[in-house]
Amino acid sequence: MKNQVHNAMAVLVLGVGLFGCEEEKKEPAAAAPAVSALQAAEPAPSAVEAAEPEKPMRPETIEMDLTDERRAKLAKAYGEAQGFLVAKDLEAQLKENKTLKDEAKAVKAFDAKAKGKWILFTGTMVNLTKDGFDIAIVYTPQLPNDPMGMSRQFFTVTFSDVKGYDDTKFKVGSAGVVLAKYDGNKKAGPGYEVVEAGHWQ
Repeated sequence: MKNQVHNAMAVLVLGVGLFGCEEEKKEPAAAAPAVSALQAAEPAPSAVEAAEPEKPMRPETIEMDLTDERRAKLAKAYGEAQGFLVAKDLEAQLKENKTLKDEAKAVKAFDAKAKGKWILFTGTMVNLTKDGFDIAIVYTPQLPNDPMGMSRQFFTVTFSDVKGYDDTKFKVGSAGVVLAKYDGNKKAGPGYEVVEAGHWQ
């Protein structure tokens, strides 16, 4: 009787052992194939979907007028510039002042209205460097017998730390639309070239 019990137990242990061996043999077949370290990983779908949309191309002709819609877009995009002034409006005020016959007085009058404030400057970009550029502020009106505008007097404001400005993309004579903080004494910055930023359509 004892021999029968021992035999039965031996058969049971052997069966379990064989079953375990079969399981161990099956495991390698179910394992995922090894991936080479040099194999290029496929981009995850989420990474492709998260790519930033392409910015619109800079238009060849830029409309300089500030519309209500454009002002609203700028105010939304640049909260620090809320209530910004417009350089063209300040220019008109300077032109009305007939006592401004030289640059020093014109700069002083402009600084009194604009220093420390955010100003929207529009005009032709000149004196381009890696770090910045200039835009003119006209302070005397154009004479009636001067179709070329040579009679106008002006000074230039030098801009620095303007996001969106790249001297490889712009050239002398490019039209610029710049929202910048005016520091006084013909200096402005930081600021934003709002056409390049996509906020001026």
